[in-house]
Parts: sequence; structure tokens; C-alpha cells
Amino acid sequence: MATRRIDAKSFWLVPLLSIQSLFLTIGTERALAGEQPIAIFHAFNQKYADVKGFVCELRQQGYTHVQLSPAQKSNPGDQWWKRYQPVDYRIIEGLGNENDVQALTTKAHACNMKVIVDVVFNHMANLDGRDDFENLSTFPGLSQNDFKTTAQNPGKRPCEVGDNNGYRDGNQNSEINCWLGGLPDLKFTDNVKRLQKSHLKKLLDLGVDGFRFDAAKHMPKDVVKEYIEFINRQSSGQAWNYLEVIEDQDTKAEDYNWIAAVTDFRLYNSMKTIFSFAGNLRSLPANAINDSRSVTFGANHDTIKALNNNAINPYDDVTDSYLATSYVLAREGGTPLVFNEHNLLAPYIKYGVKFREVMVQRGREGKNVKETILRFPNSNTVAMMQRGPEGLFVINKSTDRFDVPALDLTLTDLEGCYNELRNNFTIAIERKNGQKFVTRWGTWNRGGMEIQPRDALYFIRVPFEQCRSN
Repeated sequence: MATRRIDAKSFWLVPLLSIQSLFLTIGTERALAGEQPIAIFHAFNQKYADVKGFVCELRQQGYTHVQLSPAQKSNPGDQWWKRYQPVDYRIIEGLGNENDVQALTTKAHACNMKVIVDVVFNHMANLDGRDDFENLSTFPGLSQNDFKTTAQNPGKRPCEVGDNNGYRDGNQNSEINCWLGGLPDLKFTDNVKRLQKSHLKKLLDLGVDGFRFDAAKHMPKDVVKEYIEFINRQSSGQAWNYLEVIEDQDTKAEDYNWIAAVTDFRLYNSMKTIFSFAGNLRSLPANAINDSRSVTFGANHDTIKALNNNAINPYDDVTDSYLATSYVLAREGGTPLVFNEHNLLAPYIKYGVKFREVMVQRGREGKNVKETILRFPNSNTVAMMQRGPEGLFVINKSTDRFDVPALDLTLTDLEGCYNELRNNFTIAIERKNGQKFVTRWGTWNRGGMEIQPRDALYFIRVPFEQCRSN
């Protein structure tokens, strides 16, 4: 499409790309699953009793699912990462007990929320702090035959994923068969699978609605598939599950997303480039996995420097990740996962969740909510996204206010009155002499567009009388 002329009085917005063709139709070859979440609130490292206190407030914000940190008895201590080092799958202990899980799921279901729990099945805990050896007799219900170790020296680490460029050798065997640092890797013996399936069933019986599989790419695909099929049988196909798959030169999302939805680190890495300092919003839409179910995020606990000394491709400025999250919530595809602190710290994020909920509802009503990125030809820091004629997202990653007196939207689907969810002001887009312009931005005294620095705005289409009444 040809670039439109810009003069001092008017901006022309040019559609970049409709992304509806980027998403796979999920076919019958994929496993049955419960209804895809609208958005997941990650209650990272929060006590289950505390989550119970605000879970219904999350539903009012637009979230449909809340994700809990691992429930099994773990390496003792308050550090978050110790929750990802199991000690005993038979016991629910740490952030809450069985009664706490039951109380939370009961409260959540009463306000139409669902609960996802993180499970860690690839490895057990590093209890002695050593990287090369672990006393395997310290794990109740398990024997040394349930671990990957050396025959000559039980408890000795046979290999480590990072050894010999284990993430870059083009061979998944090292990722599946070696230890993650000092975490003793499990063999999926009948005994191990019995214990882990019992853990899943206990959580399902307590009302849990789905699971996140930590370190799934370090587990054999047939085992992951077996567990997903077990969950589907136990839940009558009502559970919603996803797999943590951190892409590298050895493993791609497509290696596992035929089993269940996976984490979209491809999108994360693309957004990291676009939303960081000197990034270019004209590069939107960001590159993503070709699967509309994939779990998308502006940041998660593995990418935040403040939580992890070995954070994966972290943002230098954490507020850039807030803006990336605002984009994730505006997109048509994906299953957004929002980190708990970010929902609190970035004022626009909770309104992005509500925007997404409205767009999903209108899509189910048969309305056009297809995503199209709109670019400002002479701005690298401001972008818009239309969701058919039903919604509009505007983002400004600059530290400067963006203000234009006239905005031509002739080439878009947008027309009518739109209400901004957070600030509760209306804009009008009207057709005049064959063209469409923003004729109202907050008041009838001005058109064009204004957005503050480092901000995101979400507009939903409302009856035109709402513009006339203000």
C-alpha cells in the first residue's frame, strides 16, 4: 500500500497488516481442553489464602483465570525459586495446604473464576547446595532408580544441560536427559508417574481447573502428552493446560504445542526489541508463534532482573515490559499472562484486561474484532491498533507527549463514538466528504489525538449518544 502524504495539519494512518491470517485454526488433532482463558493473573509466590481474598476482584477486572505457584512440599525457605524444587509430591505445603486450595477454588468458582496451578515434574530439589551430587534417599516415595544418575556413583550428576553447549548443540537429548544445574533429574518410571499423577488428581479433586507445566521442554514429549491426556480424562476435558517451552537452538514451540498451548517466548523476544529504548513501533506486529492459544506476556518471573540473576533476555527498564504487556492485552490472539505486581504498578494494565474481555465478548457475538496495526508514518514511538470497528488501542512509548490536531482514519474500519476505559472520556470518528476524521477527542473543542508519555489507552465502541451527551 502506498504511503500517504503528511502535512503540518493532518496525520494519515496507514494499516500495516491484518493478523487474522497469522493464527492457526485449532484442529481436532490437538488435545481436548477447557475454554481458553481471556487473561490469566499470575499470583506469583502469593499465599493461597491471600489470593482467595481478591480473586473475585480479579474477575471484575476481566480476568478469567488465576495462576498459583507450585503447591507441592518444596525446598524449605521463603525464596520464590525454592517453590520450583519439589521434595514430596504427596503433600500440599508451602503457600498453603489442601484446605487453602479448596477454599480458594470454591470462592473462585462462585464468581466465575478458574484456578491454574504450576506443577514441577522434571526434577526434584537441590537440598545440599551442591551442583554435582545429591543424596537421593532424602525424597519420600522415591528411590535412586527414579533418578538420572551414574550407575557407579548413585546421586552423581551424569551431565548438566549447559555442558558442551547443551542449549546450542542442535540436539534435545541433553536438555531432556541432563540435570538443570544441581537439580536432580527424574526418570519417568512407573513410580514417578504414579506419584505425579496422584498430585494432579489431588489438585483436580480440590477444584483446580488446569495446570502450567514448568520446564516442559526438559521432559520427553510422550510423557508430557501422557500427563495431559490423564488430566483430560480426570476433568472430562474441562481443564486448560499449558507448557513452559523456552525456545533455543535445540527446541522450538512447535516441538510441544501439538500437545498443549505453550509459552510464547518468540513473541516476548520480538517485543523486547520493539519496546526497549530505541525500539521501533513501526515494526509491529511483533513476531509470534503461529498459534492463537499460546500464552503471551510482556514479562514473567523468568525474565525479570529483580527476581532472577540469570533472567532470560530481561528489559533494562522494567516499565518497557509494562508497555509490552499493554500490547499483549490489545492483541486478538494469544492467552495473556499478567504478572501480579505489574497489574498493580502500571495503571493501564487492568483496563487492558477489561478491553480484551469486551473484544472477546463482541467476537463471540459475531462482530468484527480483527486486529490491524495502524502506523504513524513519521513516528517510531506511537502506534494504534484497531479491533475491527469495535475497539481502538493507542500506545506511546516515548517520554514526550504526542499531540496532533487532526487525524485522518479514512483507511480504517473505525467510525462512531468510543469510550476510553481508564480515563472515561469519549472520542468521535466521523465521515465527512468521503473521509473519516477524529472530530472529538475528549471534548468537541478539539479533534486529532493526544496521548501522554509512556502511556496506553483502550477505547471501546459505544452508542453515539454517549459522545453527544458530554
